[in-house]
Amino acid sequence: MPVDDAPQPCDRFDWERVVRRVSMPTGAKFVALTLATYADGDGTRIRPSNARLANVIEKSERTVERSMAWLRSAGFIAVTSRKNRFAGQANEYRLTLPADVLELMVLDPSDQPSTEPDAA
Repeated sequence: MPVDDAPQPCDRFDWERVVRRVSMPTGAKFVALTLATYADGDGTRIRPSNARLANVIEKSERTVERSMAWLRSAGFIAVTSRKNRFAGQANEYRLTLPADVLELMVLDPSDQPSTEPDAA
C-alpha cells in the first residue's frame, strides 16, 4: 500500500468533526464517538476494553467488536499497541483518517442546519 493511501493521525476534535459528517454504519459511528471520549487531545492513548465500551454504550461486546473491526478496516482507528486480552489488558488505539475520507463525507463541512422547513 503506498504511503499516500495510509491512514493519517488526527487530533481528537478534528476527528470528531469528520466522523459526524461521514457515512458509516450506525453502530460504528456510536462506538467511534464514544472512543473519542477516551482519547488524549492529540488522538492517542485510547485504551478502553471492548467490555467497557459495551457497558458504556449499552450494547453487546460482539456489536463493539464488529464496530471496532469496521473502524480499523476503514482507517478511522489504528492499533498502536496490542495487549494480552486473556490477562484483561486492552489494546491501545489512536485516531486516524483514511486517505479517501472526503469521498465518505455526507454532510456539508460547514455543518450548518438546513434553512429549509421540514417536510412533515
